Amino acid sequence: MPLHKTKFNASWLEKLDFDNTPVKRWLKQGGQQSTFVCTLCKTGDLCCGNKGWQSIECHMKNKKHSDNLKLLKENNIFTIRTESNLIHSEQSSSSNVSMTTPAAPSTKNISFSDQVTRAETLWAMNAARHGYSYLSCDGSSDLFKKMFPDSNIAQQIKMERVKLSYVISHGLGPFFHRGLIQDIKQCERFVLCFDEQKNHQNSKQLDLLLKYWSVQKQCVVTRYYKSVLLGHAPAHTIRDSILDSFRTDGIDIKRLLMIGRDNPNVNKTIEKLLDEELKKVGGELLKIGPCHIHVVHNAFKAGTTKSCWHIHTFCIDIWSWFRHSPARKEDFANIADELDETIQKTILYFVCTRWVLLGKVVDRILIHWEILKEYFLVYLPGNNQAQIKENKKYNSIKLFLSSNISRTRFLFISYLCRVVFDKFLTIFQKTGPMIHLLYKELSDLYRVVLLSFVTIEHVGNKQGGELLSVDYKLAEKQLNDKQIKIGEETRKSLTLLSKDEKETFFQDVRNIFHSIALYLKSNLPLHNSFLRDLKILGVSYRSDPQGCDAIVRIGRYIPGLLSVNEIDLLSDEWLLYSIETIDDSWVVKRKYNDVDGKEHIEYHEIDFYWDKILSIVRHNGCSKYPTLSKLIKNILIISHGNADVERGFSINGNILTEDRTLLSEKSINGLRATYDAKSFSGNGSVHKVPINIEMLRAVQKSAASYKDELLKNKTIVAAQEQVNKQREKTEIEKKKLLEQENELMSKYKKLQTEQKTAQLLLEEGNQRIGNSLRKRDFTDIQAAYALNKIGTEKMKIIDEDMSQIMKDISMIQQKRAHADREQSNKKRKLAAEQVLLEENATKFVK
Repeated sequence: MPLHKTKFNASWLEKLDFDNTPVKRWLKQGGQQSTFVCTLCKTGDLCCGNKGWQSIECHMKNKKHSDNLKLLKENNIFTIRTESNLIHSEQSSSSNVSMTTPAAPSTKNISFSDQVTRAETLWAMNAARHGYSYLSCDGSSDLFKKMFPDSNIAQQIKMERVKLSYVISHGLGPFFHRGLIQDIKQCERFVLCFDEQKNHQNSKQLDLLLKYWSVQKQCVVTRYYKSVLLGHAPAHTIRDSILDSFRTDGIDIKRLLMIGRDNPNVNKTIEKLLDEELKKVGGELLKIGPCHIHVVHNAFKAGTTKSCWHIHTFCIDIWSWFRHSPARKEDFANIADELDETIQKTILYFVCTRWVLLGKVVDRILIHWEILKEYFLVYLPGNNQAQIKENKKYNSIKLFLSSNISRTRFLFISYLCRVVFDKFLTIFQKTGPMIHLLYKELSDLYRVVLLSFVTIEHVGNKQGGELLSVDYKLAEKQLNDKQIKIGEETRKSLTLLSKDEKETFFQDVRNIFHSIALYLKSNLPLHNSFLRDLKILGVSYRSDPQGCDAIVRIGRYIPGLLSVNEIDLLSDEWLLYSIETIDDSWVVKRKYNDVDGKEHIEYHEIDFYWDKILSIVRHNGCSKYPTLSKLIKNILIISHGNADVERGFSINGNILTEDRTLLSEKSINGLRATYDAKSFSGNGSVHKVPINIEMLRAVQKSAASYKDELLKNKTIVAAQEQVNKQREKTEIEKKKLLEQENELMSKYKKLQTEQKTAQLLLEEGNQRIGNSLRKRDFTDIQAAYALNKIGTEKMKIIDEDMSQIMKDISMIQQKRAHADREQSNKKRKLAAEQVLLEENATKFVK
């Protein structure tokens, strides 16, 4: 722990208190280097020289401080702090807006117009949070006036569809995006997570998320970065979109640590292409494979499809049978009433890319199993023959429900998901840092699968990579039918099966386990020593004797993060950490009893624990673990799966509905950025998002920015129309020139024919002269001479005409080439003007 006379550390001002309020709102250094002051409680100098940051935490637990903080949060008047070291100017980037009590002596109320803007801002964020369409908010201003007739602010609110649209797309969206960029530029490294999905606009929406250690939050965060709408989405197009986005925002690609992705080949190629770009600037990507959540889903798929039970097909058939038919749902409910059963929950839809969730769908069907049998096997044949006649879907459902073995299969699938797979997915679909748990949980998953059908003597105490050596195909090493793990409910249902059905069932179960084990063995990274070493970041491994060696190996493995000297310091810092005194509150979040009186313990996320450790300082105020801090903060951001991106697909579905297919890319980005800010800054609630002067100014300037963009687009459209008209004119001229050229070419070919005729005349004249000279008969000389003269004159005229035609053709071709160059130049000029307009618009927004 820190020694006596710990100095006040300026980095403490970046921390959050227990209610996630930035401590810099009320904390400042006291008159001495080892003291602090709480401006909220109006304290004098309080000592932090003995316990350092823990002294401040003790003050935060004080009831008076908690009550003052509560008053601060509940106050609805926004004020500007007037501390002596703060210049209050709209233009100043250091303006600090916070909520304080009205009686605070050093505050002044913001203007009425800003209070109106604040109200409009809150409503805009709320609309983005809940996915309200812009049209649905058209009457909100009049509604607020009726609801709050005594409020001057409500009387002035104006938030119709157009204003709501540009406030989000040109005000809040860019504001929150700039905040993200400022935060990301302060971190050492970051992870890019991406995936694409077809949206309701029939476009491929590429979503980009950034995972990094936030200086503002002092923990690992995953933030929405941006969306790009694509048509064709080959690997090089996605790479270019990513690189262009980084360049636009001034993000150095050398700080990219790794790519979080799933396993399609196109994503592998993207990772390879980005790694090549990184190597060009002296960097390199960390590679630990694809999303392991997908690997687990695909392992389950490999097993269930091997059995040929087609349970997923049956689930989809049942869901689709009732989906669009209220009459069928009513008949089904009536059957349930007759059987004195209750329809507790509706049938779920099975998503073919989330195979383990088949267990949840199967559970719903098992709940209604008897009702389904009565409905499909008794009610429909007796009351709706026309409906089921030659109905393939009904025949398939009937085949499943008529078989005794079907329910046994369903029970086994339910057991497999619930007992074997659900634990892993529950852990790794969280947003927090989980990479230190990945290797052990994957190892435990594979071990559980093996122990489900292989004897424990054969598996032994093997863990991790050792499990890959287990030969599970040996029949003598496998559990018999009475021992194999299928679940108690499944085993009870076996009494209804015949001997042959039992044999078939157990053979299918073994095939399922074999296929799952084979897929996991082929795709799990159990030989990856880097992932294995990361377990030492867990609290329970602090005193592990292998910790020093492991942390050094981890430091070496991360490309370009630590220098040789820094790696040399790792083992010493780890030794100091291993004997550090740890406060239980750094590990345990809370203890509570459930309704049965059983005690439960809720633990902090691992980044909370490490933030406490890495905040410890020496007596001189310097960090005690500077090298560990650099390494561990960039280890905890490593992606353990692509669940964060896929959660974003649900947000997209809420924002971009079938009724909102005309939203622009800028609007989509604005809506997603605002939604993300609600989670990042407001802990999931819009009213908790801190609103400062910069945000209000961004909202107020959004109208001008929007109009500027409209003008820019209008200018571009006008210029494009002019270019189109000029192109049409040029095309007409080119067409005429081409017709002239073709006409001249026809004449040229005709002259070539005449040239041949003249040549024949010359040849005939020369032949006659030759014959006359041989025979010494000069009577034919005169006729031959006349032929030569006619042929020569004709050749001369033809040659002159052909030369002129070629000159004319050459001139026409030059005119056509000139027209093409002019057209290209105008296109380039238009493109340059468009880029300039966009740059000016960007500067205006900033």
